[in-house]
Amino acid sequence: MSIRTEADMFERELQKLYHAEVEILDLHGDLSEAAASAEVSDLFAGHREDTVTQITRIEEIFDILDKSPTERGSPIMEGLLAEKDEFVHEVERDDLRDLDAIGIGTINERIEITLLDRLLLLAGNLELPPGVRERLEQNRTEAEAALEKMQGYVERHRTV
Repeated sequence: MSIRTEADMFERELQKLYHAEVEILDLHGDLSEAAASAEVSDLFAGHREDTVTQITRIEEIFDILDKSPTERGSPIMEGLLAEKDEFVHEVERDDLRDLDAIGIGTINERIEITLLDRLLLLAGNLELPPGVRERLEQNRTEAEAALEKMQGYVERHRTV
């Protein structure tokens, strides 16, 4: 895909976000299973419904734009998935498993927020149909809330 316009870039970033959200379903499931504590496991398991809703919103944006929902991989997301695979197979201590799971989850939410911020910036410059920006904003609000939950876990468990 050659990027020549802001509209081209918007479409590419939307495809990357779509891919990321689809991967997040599995990522969070794996992190939930690998977590040592019920608190961390529940944190990731509880985010599944939000992720499904976010995927639905992205599919609605594709529909509004009269585009077919298409995923586009990203080296950043692929690296995060590789990091998760390494973590699942190597970390044995419970406290370290929870710490690693939260770290991977936090990185993931930051990637998602960055993609959404880029899309929202582009959306502000494009004349997009009603509903596109609102759906992106909803997804961003939910990603920010998930990040805050993960950061809350870190704050509660930080030793001073």
